[in-house]
Amino acid sequence: MARDPRRVDVQAIRHPRGCRSYVIVDPRSHEAAVVDPLLEHLRETTEALGARKAKLRWIIETHAHGDHLSGAAVLARRTGAAIVAHPEHPFTGVTVRAADGEALALGDQPLVVRYAPGITGDAIVVEAPGAVFTGDVLLIGSVGLRDAPGSDGNAWFDTLHSLFDNRDEGTVLHPGHDDMGRIMTTVRAERTGNRWLRENDRDAFLDLYAGDDRPTCPEATRILELNREGTERVDRDLAGLGGYLSPVERTEADLRERNQPLAPEPDESLATASGPGWYLLGGSLAAAGTVLGWWVHPGLHGLSLAAGVLLLGLGLRGLEARHRRRVRAREELHYMGAPTTDPA
Repeated sequence: MARDPRRVDVQAIRHPRGCRSYVIVDPRSHEAAVVDPLLEHLRETTEALGARKAKLRWIIETHAHGDHLSGAAVLARRTGAAIVAHPEHPFTGVTVRAADGEALALGDQPLVVRYAPGITGDAIVVEAPGAVFTGDVLLIGSVGLRDAPGSDGNAWFDTLHSLFDNRDEGTVLHPGHDDMGRIMTTVRAERTGNRWLRENDRDAFLDLYAGDDRPTCPEATRILELNREGTERVDRDLAGLGGYLSPVERTEADLRERNQPLAPEPDESLATASGPGWYLLGGSLAAAGTVLGWWVHPGLHGLSLAAGVLLLGLGLRGLEARHRRRVRAREELHYMGAPTTDPA
């Protein structure tokens, strides 16, 4: 087996439908960077940092995302790390507008920003010792979808060949997406198996570019708007945003990070939190009414029956609402592509 050329620790944050984020840690200084943080996976991201006792210095956005919600704003607020992006990146919260070739100190192993226009005008890749974090510029066997403004086939052709033609074949590439559960490839493998990188004729590449009709996320425009302002949560009126972040997912994530129990949603009755409890209360009242009716007055039979039926109905409603919440909680952020099972 070939020696791993990477001199940094890399933890992939993987969503089963394709999105990829990466935690990069210098093993000596324990300084860290996060590439393309996912809003829904910030708990996993911070746990990865904590497990390595790492101090986050850099949050790097490889381009404007039209297919998932960025966690950069939240992560920066919680950690104080700088947000790094291309000078033309639309996010208003960027704190470091990196120049092409600019080095970001990570212990004694700097990360280097390289401009990579083509998929968007603000695309960058990040070079680490022995590895490149390619964003959507180059995927495993493919390239990213054009779901953000600024795509240019000629620029993309130039980017691919300027960045990868003369790079060491063993260099590990970490893509921004993969629909088959993978988190890495190599320059050697992509030169052989990726038709986009393998194509050396500009006109043929542009034909390939023009014929790329893969569907993009239908909510891309709205997601780009949210990411431009640095969203920290998705409110209830945006719950239908293609399953990208439902109110249940948002509420559970917020409360888990504060170690608080999950409360019922505001527009639901208390029955949604404790359906079986209403059953118990209704049965108890019915039993009590039977006893009192036997001892005191027959009319109490009817009152207890009415109360029992009412509370039984609330219990059934609570169970139904609980089921709906669980179904919504399974909705997931996704990159367009076949659902896959995330490997262990």
